[in-house]
Amino acid sequence: MNGRIKYMALVVCLALLALSFKPDNGSDHDFIFPEPFAFSIHDLGWMDGNNDGYGDLTGPYRAGVDRRFDVKDYKAIVEIAEKAGVRIRGLFILAELDRLNVLKNYPTTTWERNQWDNRENIGPEQIEIMEFVKNHSAHLEFGLHGVAHEYWPEDGKRKRAEWYNTEDKEPWPQEKMMNHIRAIKKIMSQYGLSKEEGHSFPESFDPTASGYYWNPEGEYSTGSLMDQQGVKYVSTAFGAISELDPPKGANAGGVDNGVLVICKIGGGVAWYRYSTLPHTPLKEQTCNMLRLHFPNWLAQDDFLQESVNQDFIKYYRKVQRSPNRYAAKNTEQFYSQWLYQKYAEVQSSGEGQIIIDNRNMPDEIYQHELLGNMVVKIDLKEGEHIQNASINNKSIASYFEDQGYGFLYLPPLEKKKYRVSYQVGSEIHMPHVYNDGTYNVYHFSHDPDKGTRIKVRVYGDQKLKIRNVPNYQSGEVASSNKNLKINQISYSEEKRELTLSLRAHDIQGETGIIKLEQSGRNNP
Repeated sequence: MNGRIKYMALVVCLALLALSFKPDNGSDHDFIFPEPFAFSIHDLGWMDGNNDGYGDLTGPYRAGVDRRFDVKDYKAIVEIAEKAGVRIRGLFILAELDRLNVLKNYPTTTWERNQWDNRENIGPEQIEIMEFVKNHSAHLEFGLHGVAHEYWPEDGKRKRAEWYNTEDKEPWPQEKMMNHIRAIKKIMSQYGLSKEEGHSFPESFDPTASGYYWNPEGEYSTGSLMDQQGVKYVSTAFGAISELDPPKGANAGGVDNGVLVICKIGGGVAWYRYSTLPHTPLKEQTCNMLRLHFPNWLAQDDFLQESVNQDFIKYYRKVQRSPNRYAAKNTEQFYSQWLYQKYAEVQSSGEGQIIIDNRNMPDEIYQHELLGNMVVKIDLKEGEHIQNASINNKSIASYFEDQGYGFLYLPPLEKKKYRVSYQVGSEIHMPHVYNDGTYNVYHFSHDPDKGTRIKVRVYGDQKLKIRNVPNYQSGEVASSNKNLKINQISYSEEKRELTLSLRAHDIQGETGIIKLEQSGRNNP
């Protein structure tokens, strides 16, 4: 019996040793395959914050605060995003941005129906706000929420909500929904945000009051409506539409007629509260996407705004320090990581080796172009960096360091297996894009004889930093996309860093290939 007890004790000890084993990659550094984090901000776009929907009133609920919004409120959000290194997902309500009263032609969109008159909101403040949003698309995404949040089927009658009838649990007529889309496009065009002006329809959409018509097997759904316009990414609270049998569980989500729809949580924050961070701790958040509302980001008085900004910046840094989360740089990257978390198998094979099996990724994800970069992060001690990293013996897409971690951004993965190799050291040897911006690098290659190729998606004005490469002159650098302009080139001999100042025209981003070829080389 004593021998059996000793044997069992030995088995337990070996099991505990196995659980605590860290793969030896030369410096005893584990990799982490983190879940993404992002905020969505609902109800941007209102000019007036007052609630005209409470009690017997049938107007809009707006933001629930006694306030006139102006450009400084948007400047606060962009300041937070710049310091946090993210492109925040803004969801806009457009009714009070209407400068031509076009909404009177789409009566279900507003409480005044065909008597719509927005003259009290028409002024330079609207133009100032929208110009600021257009010029800061690197850090604030222009996404869609709705026209005026609710649905007005007849005079004096308001129904919840704009995109799905959550009161009667039935969809609104498809043609009525198309009218709301037409109204949105009319208002966007008043600010030069039209196809004719080179701008796309928003890629992000959250339905108001989580009223989403989930119908992936049918021809008509909110997804089919939005997919036709170019929307790719949606988040909603599936509990609001339980009668439609939507995805269930933590981090639930799925594809509805070409659109990727995932769950969101509110973090326990009331929509009308000023300057409020999520109450739900990071470890207890059951969805990766956190929804807040416009007032939550703002101070009640201007002199307090800087303190509020710092609170949000600290929150983002807390996310970056969290072992199992990271702050996604933009919406596309967030949703891509969500997909990899759901379908890819990621494990260590020791010695700085990561095995990724992406063969379970559904075909429809590729058909609808929903997949971008995968991110892994590696814990670094002070003075340490990722010396070299590769995927299937080719360059990774980009690299970044923050809050004690090295972040490897991998190129969009096909349906196959991959091996990622990395080494930790005191210096970075590999040529790479150092991505401290909010853009996406899809492909990076560098050859001393053939030059450098970078496929990138850029939002707004960005600085593309390419390290451990030689200097290139202006005539040696080119963009394949005329709407992705290279405005300036600079080089640091000390860092061996080439910096390209880029500008994307489309408010939703521009994709192109940046080619760097030194004169006198034998280039293809």
